[in-house]
Amino acid sequence: MDTKKSSVSRRKFLIYSSATFGAGLVGGVAGSLYWASNDTAFLAFVKGRQNAVLGRFAREVLPLQGRKIDVSFGDSIQRLVEAGVISPQKFKAVYAKRGGLPEWVEGLFAKSSSDPITMSFQTAPYLLNLLWPLGVATQAQFNAKSPLNGPNVDRYASTGGWTLGKARRGGGYFNKVAAVDLNSSQEAVVFEAAESCYRPCCNNSTFLQDCNHGSALLGLYELAASQGASVDELYKIGHIANSYWYPDEYIEMAYFFQKLKGLNWSEVAPKKVLSKEYSSFSGWQKNVHKPLIVAGLVPSAQSGSPSNCGV
Repeated sequence: MDTKKSSVSRRKFLIYSSATFGAGLVGGVAGSLYWASNDTAFLAFVKGRQNAVLGRFAREVLPLQGRKIDVSFGDSIQRLVEAGVISPQKFKAVYAKRGGLPEWVEGLFAKSSSDPITMSFQTAPYLLNLLWPLGVATQAQFNAKSPLNGPNVDRYASTGGWTLGKARRGGGYFNKVAAVDLNSSQEAVVFEAAESCYRPCCNNSTFLQDCNHGSALLGLYELAASQGASVDELYKIGHIANSYWYPDEYIEMAYFFQKLKGLNWSEVAPKKVLSKEYSSFSGWQKNVHKPLIVAGLVPSAQSGSPSNCGV
């Protein structure tokens, strides 16, 4: 899917072809618990890759101890709970038969937190599901320009797929809650970064938050900007988040830059990594995956299909 329009259509199709709007979220939770279980999941991931050489890059891209981000949730999750966007009971019920929620997640429902967010294999899945409704619901003037803003607001994976609030679907919460306090300058910072950052499950920018990952990164950007982050700092934050949410694509990208561009992962600018050229699905496939195949560095049979938004 090489156009914004076709990517949006795919999202709508996925939503309406599912038995329920919550199907994507339940699948995501199941996948989340695989990664969130313990450190051995990371080792199993590396061991099981079709191209074992990529495993050597995994610890650089995705350090086992995680990466700390200079951003905290504050009372944003409390505000979502008070507005009905998150129902703690529904949230807990989804995880009840899968090991339950960590204390740090449950704590966010009831109290403010100034602890810096740590993105790791253990936390990334939970952060995805906490930040997802934040991106959907947070009020911002730039949302007036969003393709989601209109009569079809419920027809996206990000809005229709959110079922853990009091409402049946998340579309009714779009751009309705002052979950994060943003002034006009901070909104401009978020908008600039969001328009420039892509994800390898589709060809859309973070501003077009048509899936859970897009909404989650937008929510994270809004939190960070409200706490003083600059545009360049948002790119660094997005680079970390996407690395843990899209491990296959980003490990392969690190391999590509070292083998074909002579650059270590730490030398590649986060804005470049997040660009349409490398982090959109079509860009990643054309500019990362296929060149590695042509160079004989990964087998042609290795998957090059879009990443699943359920994780």
